[in-house]
Amino acid sequence: MPRLPELIEGAEVTPEAVTRLAALAIMQAHIAADELHDIVIPLLPPAKRTFASSIARRIERGDFLGEDVLRDLETFTYILVRLVEAGTHIYWQGDDNHVRGGYDAVYREPESQQLAEVAAELALLAEMILATLSAARAIRETPALTDG
Repeated sequence: MPRLPELIEGAEVTPEAVTRLAALAIMQAHIAADELHDIVIPLLPPAKRTFASSIARRIERGDFLGEDVLRDLETFTYILVRLVEAGTHIYWQGDDNHVRGGYDAVYREPESQQLAEVAAELALLAEMILATLSAARAIRETPALTDG
């Protein structure tokens, strides 16, 4: 998945660029909302579904291009990463042909694998929102800095 520098590399910060960044964020938001509904919420215990549901609802309302949603996405992604870590197991795989007689192997429970994929999509959405907000802010604030 592209990281923030790749999203904006070589891009001029213009109103058109902000529009393109926002369009990308909107497309990614639809993917994220679907995955929250289809994967995350069903895997969480009922008492822990509220935060994910709240984020999905804000995305569906179109109310997600803001600092508060950005913080919530970062926090929820952190929660998902911790759940993924809990379902990830490292074990020793013996192998007579290996120099050390074996190697560490990783097993990730199927639910944890699904949550890891969603966490990556949410992290990408957070980066897209950050890029959009930063570019829009730069357009607003740069004239005041250069006129001074």
